[in-house]
Amino acid sequence: MLLITCPVTRTDELVADRRIRSVTNKPTHIALHVECPACGSIHVYRTGRRWAAAVGAAQEARVPAHA
Repeated sequence: MLLITCPVTRTDELVADRRIRSVTNKPTHIALHVECPACGSIHVYRTGRRWAAAVGAAQEARVPAHA
C-alpha cells in the first residue's frame, strides 16, 4: 500500500500495490507511475536521496535571499 497525494484533487489517497503501472530506476531517483483512485489518471512519484538533494538545491537557488 502507498499513501499518495493526488495533484488534481489535492487529497491523500491510499493506493494498493496493484495500481503501480511501472517502476523506472534512474541514476538520481526511482520513478513510480501510479494509477490514482481519485481522478483515474496516472501520476509519477519520484523518490531517492539524490533526487531530494537536487530538488532542494534547485528550490534554494530560486528563493531570493532577504537583505
